[in-house]
Amino acid sequence: MLSSSRQCRCCGATFAQLLSLSCDRPDICPADMPVQDNTAVFATDGDVLTEDFCRFGSLRFLRAVLAIPLADTGGEEFILGTWAGVSEDVFDDYLDLFEMREIESMGSRPAWLSNQIPPESGGPLACMLHMRPEGEYPELQVSEVNHDLARMQELGVDLDDLLGFLHAYGHDLASLVYDS
Repeated sequence: MLSSSRQCRCCGATFAQLLSLSCDRPDICPADMPVQDNTAVFATDGDVLTEDFCRFGSLRFLRAVLAIPLADTGGEEFILGTWAGVSEDVFDDYLDLFEMREIESMGSRPAWLSNQIPPESGGPLACMLHMRPEGEYPELQVSEVNHDLARMQELGVDLDDLLGFLHAYGHDLASLVYDS
C-alpha cells in the first residue's frame, strides 16, 4: 500500500497520504466558469467560483470534505473534496466567521452534497455539514441512511470497493494505491 507520495498518471495529482481526490466545482457550475482567489467572493457581486466558495445565481456552496473509513486500516480514511450546497444565511454566516477564523462556532448545519458521488448517482444528497477547527474544511455526513454513501461512511469500505469507486472516476488505480 501507499508508503510514499506519488503522482497519478492520468490526472497528474500528487498524493501524499493514502488517498484523496477533489471536485473542482459544484456539478451545477459550468466548466468554463473561472476559479478566482477567495477574496473575489468578498469583492464581487453575482456569480463567483473560488477555491472555497461558490455563488451561482441564487445558489450558495462551500468547499467541504466527505470522509469514508477504510476497513482494516487502523483508522485510515479516503477523503473526497466536495461542495456543500447551503442556504444563503449559512453561506453569509460562514463568510463572516471565516474572516474571523471562527467557523467552528457554527456547529452543524443542513446542506446538500452538490457533486454526484459516485458519478451518475442522481441529484443533490441531503447531509449535515459539521464545522471543524480553524484551517480544516467542514465535513459532510450523509443524512439519507439508505444511500450507498451513508452506508460507506458508517461501515467503511474495503480496498476492492474503493478501487471500483476510484475506477468510476477514471483514475489509474495502480499508481494511486500500490508502491512501485
